[in-house]
Amino acid sequence: MKISTFATRAALVALLGFALTACGSTAQESAVVVAPTEQSVLADSKEGSAGESSNSYGLPDCTGQDSGSCSYAGFNPAVDGFSFENWGGAGNLGATDLIAMFGRNKVCASGSGNECVLYPAAQQWVDQVNESMSGGHCEGMAVTSELIHGGYLAPSDFDPAAKTTFDLAQDNPVVSGTIEYWFATQNVEPVQRAYQAFHKKEPSQIAAELALGLKSGAGYTMGIYAPDGGHALTPIAVTNEGDLIAIHVYDNNYPGTVQRIMIDPRSERWSYGAGSTNPQAPTNGWEGGIGTIELTPMESRLQTPFPAPFTDKKGGGKTSQLMLTSPDPDARLGVLLTIDGKVYDTRDSSVVLPAGVNIRSTVGSSPVLLGNWMSMTIDRDQVGPFAAEIARQGDETAPIPVTMSIDDPTSPRVTLRAIDDDQGAIVFDVARDGALDLKRAAATSAAVNVANGLNSANFPLPDGVNMRVLPFENGVAEIGFFDEDDRLIGEFPLSDESESGAVTEIQAEFQLGEDGELGYFEVTEEEVAPEEVDEGELSWLKELNEAGEAYEGNNNSGDDNGDDNGSDTGGSDDSADDNTGGSDDSADDNTGGSDDSADDNTGGSDTGSSDDSADDNTGGSDETDKVAEVEE
Repeated sequence: MKISTFATRAALVALLGFALTACGSTAQESAVVVAPTEQSVLADSKEGSAGESSNSYGLPDCTGQDSGSCSYAGFNPAVDGFSFENWGGAGNLGATDLIAMFGRNKVCASGSGNECVLYPAAQQWVDQVNESMSGGHCEGMAVTSELIHGGYLAPSDFDPAAKTTFDLAQDNPVVSGTIEYWFATQNVEPVQRAYQAFHKKEPSQIAAELALGLKSGAGYTMGIYAPDGGHALTPIAVTNEGDLIAIHVYDNNYPGTVQRIMIDPRSERWSYGAGSTNPQAPTNGWEGGIGTIELTPMESRLQTPFPAPFTDKKGGGKTSQLMLTSPDPDARLGVLLTIDGKVYDTRDSSVVLPAGVNIRSTVGSSPVLLGNWMSMTIDRDQVGPFAAEIARQGDETAPIPVTMSIDDPTSPRVTLRAIDDDQGAIVFDVARDGALDLKRAAATSAAVNVANGLNSANFPLPDGVNMRVLPFENGVAEIGFFDEDDRLIGEFPLSDESESGAVTEIQAEFQLGEDGELGYFEVTEEEVAPEEVDEGELSWLKELNEAGEAYEGNNNSGDDNGDDNGSDTGGSDDSADDNTGGSDDSADDNTGGSDDSADDNTGGSDTGSSDDSADDNTGGSDETDKVAEVEE
């Protein structure tokens, strides 16, 4: 879908031809890029705009500048950005938002009109996405501000009295709800594909493509990644600053200001001294090269209905998706990933992940920008058995709540909620066929939810007991409880159907058997009540996404054809094959090669490919060639 409406907001921008140029062809001795010491001639402040100050650059002024030096789309953070800072706190996404993203038939097991009973897998997914916002909403703020600037939305859509985005208040539920909706889109396949496409590109190439896009009226968000996590920004301009390239950004941690990411095209390194225009300001680790900076074109977020990451896909590629979150905004999390006996520490930005593995980490709301949660996609066509162990960042040892889940196309969705006391491992051990062994230290308090079809089963794990969830067969997933010696002590078959035909919440308390006999489960069941659907919001999102077919004629009333909607069942319902199951091909960017520039881990790419990156790497001596490649 073409983004034609962005051009209407870019009417005041001169449509200039653009070719980034760089002086010199030898890399600097230092890999750290700093801003030029002299004040840029492109940084003149304008009345009523973000002006030059100790913590803000001025807006670019392209007047009289040649097409190879300045590209600016007219975004002013003091007008088009939010007046409030990025904030932490769990989100409130629900059925309305999921219907808008994925379509009613993919998420609602029953209900019609203004009611919906979510499939358990959909409910567990959205609960965890809401939890992931505890550390901040940077992605949603970056997207929403650009959508308003691009003309998709208007400030008056949120508040009739608002004339600009800067007029909007964070405590307005329409504002916060919209930010949360767009935050969640980073977890869906078209968006994952879009940003992963930039992981093999050099920073100067990304700047060139951004400049061309801004010139034509396209909109983007930008992701940058460092050892402590990732951050989402709104890029607003590209300029030449002496021998360096500056990407001007709206950073929602610094309202009303213009920040800059500096790129050295000779070394293909970038740096970001957030919140300061001092060229000697520390970057606090915010610097990198290939694979640590990316763009997400806005059009990738408008391709609803998205394939649901919590649904089953029969045949074709297979992707396991892991998500690690915490309700504690101060938690700093990562994963130790073991494949073929080799351990990959995702907390280390220098680690090159193997082909088929992508990670995405997100920072908290603090300007310190530390990682708060992460997601991982693993292409099972390229990766066999693997183990994922929760790991902390830093030296913190106090107990923290953690949530780790896995969506695998052959098995139910499994969600672990535990208190990590840093005294023992919490591990997901995943077999080639999708069987999951969930292991944790004996003293670790934990509970597990298994979502299969209409059933949401909750299992508190007694001390010294681990769990195994087998792939489903004819819609039934066998769940086994094992003692510390790996002896089977209890079994629970979980069907994708319920006796009542309704979505059912199951509480299953395990009781140890006597004299070596298998234990048993004390079970209580309760039907899940429908959630109210906001038809007005759905109509608005329908117009925004130009995807009316996702919302029309999708009543579930009287429909007993489950469509495997969000169920992860893999059962016998032949209609399940319309559920795409997320981003099975999204990980194919990762070649796992040996590129020495592979400080590209935290962005979820870790390409490290010597053949791909080398073909693109001209050493920065002729940026016009790179722009020409983009234009072709």
